[in-house]
Amino acid sequence: MTLAEISKESERVIKRLEGDEILVARLRELGFIRGESVRVLGRAPFGEPILVEIHGATIALRKDEASCVHL
Repeated sequence: MTLAEISKESERVIKRLEGDEILVARLRELGFIRGESVRVLGRAPFGEPILVEIHGATIALRKDEASCVHL
């Protein structure tokens, strides 16, 4: 399951990052690393961006970015 697939207000632990190397590197710089908790706060009406919280920061991700985060 990926971050793009979970429902609003769900909190999960990151298992791995997988996908385009540039996207994965960007996500790691933002704090998306294995073992960290991430929570979906909401979604825009057409499904993206996806608003998530990690390390107390609120970040908006596109679906392709969120699909790289496996939970």
